[in-house]
Amino acid sequence: MELGAGGVVFNEKGEVLLLRDRMGFWVFPKGHVEPGEVLEETAVREVLEETGIRAEVVAPLFPTRYVNPKGVEREIHWFLMRGEGEPRLEKGMSGLGWFSPEEARALLSFPEDLRLLEVALERLPL
Repeated sequence: MELGAGGVVFNEKGEVLLLRDRMGFWVFPKGHVEPGEVLEETAVREVLEETGIRAEVVAPLFPTRYVNPKGVEREIHWFLMRGEGEPRLEKGMSGLGWFSPEEARALLSFPEDLRLLEVALERLPL
């Protein structure tokens, strides 16, 4: 099993950061853990690499598991995060932006991501 980490990132307007991956799915930024990294560091680095947003971890969420198109089982550890700024698109991705929770619910491609969004919204500091 491959470990990964990612972020459900909100800005001060309460918008959430989504990106459209290489297969056209709207998802949260995530990626592989590098040697020596703790999961929070991976989440911060991957959000920065994939979106250009410097975000900080607010709280852990819950892990999700799936099998990727190459048949590899992955476990992603998710974190509620805060970030600001204008996102920039990583090469290979086809979309990126800040979206209202309502827009995000309509765009997100996977049920576990919708669940992550709802849990993150419940935990957001007011």
